Amino acid sequence: MPWIHPDSADSYLRIIKAVDRKQFAVHMDPVNIINSPKAYFGNGVLIKECFKKLGHLIRSCHGKDITLKEDAYSTQLEECRPGLGQLEYRVYLQELSKLKDIPLMLEHLPTADEYEKAAAFVRSVGKDIGITV
Repeated sequence: MPWIHPDSADSYLRIIKAVDRKQFAVHMDPVNIINSPKAYFGNGVLIKECFKKLGHLIRSCHGKDITLKEDAYSTQLEECRPGLGQLEYRVYLQELSKLKDIPLMLEHLPTADEYEKAAAFVRSVGKDIGITV
């Protein structure tokens, strides 16, 4: 979650080192580490950093999206269906495609129709960049 650790690639590495078990690995969920406007607007850079530092440790990924509530006084980031937010899916899928056999699982959607729309969006981005999802 955005309010707890791990909140960055480096904090993932510190946790992995502290746990010190070869079976302990990374479940990559970029939305969960987007916790500020800087991370929100620079999420493509954040995703690349995570895959550069953690790629060899990633064993699964979540697919969701994120929006910044514009009419709020304070920063409010909200999870949403892939395709309705600002997560850099082109970057996410490009980085994920460099790894072998890592699942991308959609989550937190209320209906089967929403899952179908999310899957269609992710597949369309993949197709646009030459990746089969």
